[in-house]
Parts: sequence; structure tokens; C-alpha cells
Amino acid sequence: MFGGGRLERLECPACGCVFGPLAALEADADWIASDYRLLYAAYSEGDSTEAEIRTFEALRPDRAGVYLNWGAGAWSDSVAQLRARGYDVWGYEPNAAAPRDFIVGSREEVSARFDGVFSNNVIEHFIDPAGQFADLRTLLKPGGRMAHASPCFEWSYAFTRFHVFFPLARSAEALAHRTGFDLTDRIEDGEYQARVFQVGD
Repeated sequence: MFGGGRLERLECPACGCVFGPLAALEADADWIASDYRLLYAAYSEGDSTEAEIRTFEALRPDRAGVYLNWGAGAWSDSVAQLRARGYDVWGYEPNAAAPRDFIVGSREEVSARFDGVFSNNVIEHFIDPAGQFADLRTLLKPGGRMAHASPCFEWSYAFTRFHVFFPLARSAEALAHRTGFDLTDRIEDGEYQARVFQVGD
């Protein structure tokens, strides 16, 4: 899907993670960003508001907390809806940005510390999952939580080069352990799959 030629995937024999294609994993950040800009110039995801709110709720949020929607997209109203419910929620979207209140487009603009970070259909795009988790950890307060929803916690949607990370088998636990998180919850409800992580001691 979306072209890109033959997709070759690799599997880690230790944890079961499937990743690749290597051409995407080895590309520089500017090339990847331009590839996403080209994609989103002609393609739009469906409205993901409902799934994003469900993932946010997996954090067991507190109205006194501050939260970040990582990869908020241009096709969701979750930040506005959650703010209307009284939650202090912000968004970060580097690739499919559309001018909206409370959503920033560059990583440098994300400088606060958050009680929770959540994403929907984002984790499968992580080129360097360990590096990404380590970066997200710097944004979280002690004891902070992350919730990531993706159908790619199972072997699905593997027909696009934009999906480069499939945290199958025990790879989510291995990633958590490597980056200072504990995997605290799994949500498996048909195609809706999510994992909740908490900053470890």
C-alpha cells in the first residue's frame, strides 16, 4: 500500500519484535519527514477521536494532571473534546499538522513535564522505539504513565512501508524494561489493542 516496493521484515529471535523494512529504518530523519508530508498531502486517516479518547482514559487520568497526545494527527478532535471535559490536554503532531489550538508541530515546542502521554496508531511508526521511549520518558513526571494503542501489537496492517515496528510476543515488555518503564496493562478488544506503561522506580 502506498508503493515502496517489496517490504522485507525482520524478527528478533529474543523478544519476537518484527521490524523493517531496513530502507525506512536506515533513512535519515529529513527523508522520512518529507515522505510523510508527501503521504499526508494526498491521504487522510479516518477520524480517530473515539480511539484516542479511549486510549487517554486507559491512563486513568486526573483532572489535576497534564497530558500529551503524541502524534495527534490532523483528523482528530480529541484534544479539543478532552479540554472541553476539563482535562489539561495538549497535542504534538510533526507530520500531518493543521493549525489548531493547543497542538504544536515541533519537538522543541514540547517542554513541559506530563502526568501522561497517549497515542493512537503511532507506535508502529517508531523508527527507533527504544530511543523514542527514552525521549518520552524525559517528558513524564516521576510515576507518569503512557498508553499506546495500535493494531500492530498483533501482526496486522503490515502491507505499508510506513509501519516499521510490530511489538509482538514479549517485545513490549522488553522495550519497557530497556527504557525504564513497567508494562502495567494490556487492553485487547478486537482490533483495538493498547499497552499502558509506567515510569519505573
